Amino acid sequence: MAKFKASFSMCMLALLTSLLLPLNAIAAGSDLYLSDSSAYFSTEYFVENIPVMIYATAGNDSNADLLGTIQFWNNTTGTQISSDQPISVLAGATDTVFVSWTPPAGTQQISITVYPWDYTGDDSSNNTIYRTVTVDYDTDGDGVGNNADTDDDNDGTPDYEDAFPLNSGEWIDTDGDGVGNNADTDDDNDSTLDTEDEMPTDYNETLDTDGDGVGDNADSDDDGDGIPDSEEVYTDPLDEDSDHDGISDSEDAFPLDSEEWADYDNDGVGNNADPDDDNDGLNDDEDQYATNKGPIIRIDKGFPIHLTGQTITIDATNSYDEDGQIGEFEWREGEETISTEGIYEMTSLESGKRTLTLTVADDQGETRTAEVDIRVYSKGFIISLGLFIIILLCLAFYIISRYSPRAKQAKPIRTEVVKAVKATKKAPAKKKKKA
Repeated sequence: MAKFKASFSMCMLALLTSLLLPLNAIAAGSDLYLSDSSAYFSTEYFVENIPVMIYATAGNDSNADLLGTIQFWNNTTGTQISSDQPISVLAGATDTVFVSWTPPAGTQQISITVYPWDYTGDDSSNNTIYRTVTVDYDTDGDGVGNNADTDDDNDGTPDYEDAFPLNSGEWIDTDGDGVGNNADTDDDNDSTLDTEDEMPTDYNETLDTDGDGVGDNADSDDDGDGIPDSEEVYTDPLDEDSDHDGISDSEDAFPLDSEEWADYDNDGVGNNADPDDDNDGLNDDEDQYATNKGPIIRIDKGFPIHLTGQTITIDATNSYDEDGQIGEFEWREGEETISTEGIYEMTSLESGKRTLTLTVADDQGETRTAEVDIRVYSKGFIISLGLFIIILLCLAFYIISRYSPRAKQAKPIRTEVVKAVKATKKAPAKKKKKA
């Protein structure tokens, strides 16, 4: 049918031209031809559904002007490209025509044929030329061929990571069965349907009790209660709250007793049954802070001897709170607040005892109070005390040296020596005998 239409169009064009052109132009018959260089394309890179221009140039070997038509065909699909293109070629010259072609993907063979109106003297062997082109697929229709496109199906997953680079509805095939995860009812092929599998892409896992992303087979704490499965002897390793009291086993002091979950003072009696939760000596009904231990006061008075005019530093910053933090300090002397810092410095110009009261509050507002006695001495008193101590030491040394056992032992020896010396002096000298 297409060939018939082409012949009919050519006849009608010939009739019209015969009425308009001189008879000698029609009558003169010779060769219209196409050479290998006669056809070319507007691009060397062909992409599916991206229009391309095809150009064809017909030559005239005769001394007369010739008329004819050129047809473009896609032999691969068996379809004509556009309509017949009329040509009017002057003697010894050429005429160029073109058509627009929207190529399908794949290898395409294009044929271009020139049909002269007058076949007299025409050489049919040079009337047709062929061109074979490869048209790149454009799966996602973005105008970029798949060879150049880094995401052929435009699904947001680069081709090098996409198990189905030409399917925008699939990109992962966990079990490698050729069915993408979106369509696969058992992604990891572990025989558990994805709708029932808490780890649908892990062949070795089906359950994730605590929902931490680690399957129970690999998880050392299946229920996520902070207690390793190997240590959950009485509690349920697959239930983070074995007694179902709303408190996780790892935070429940009594994980098997639904009536108890806290033991603030660690005395083995749960807070619900314990009349003194924090074991501070006050019953809970009398204790404003029943589950809060008050701060522990620690005071460092520095050097034990304080002199008048000397700066005395009293440090309470080592105070602490077992179940919280220290919030405030208040130093008082009498009824007057003298400092709100952890360290208090004072200077006393008079000797005597000064009593300070320290109140420490924790971050819950519970307070504890302690008194600090500071005794201040005058410098004269210290000097006198020092001299007195020196005198006592000297006296002690004298007594020790005077009445020590060694001194007593040495006295009889000295007495005997003295007596011997005296006896020697009193003895008469012996007379010498005459010869």
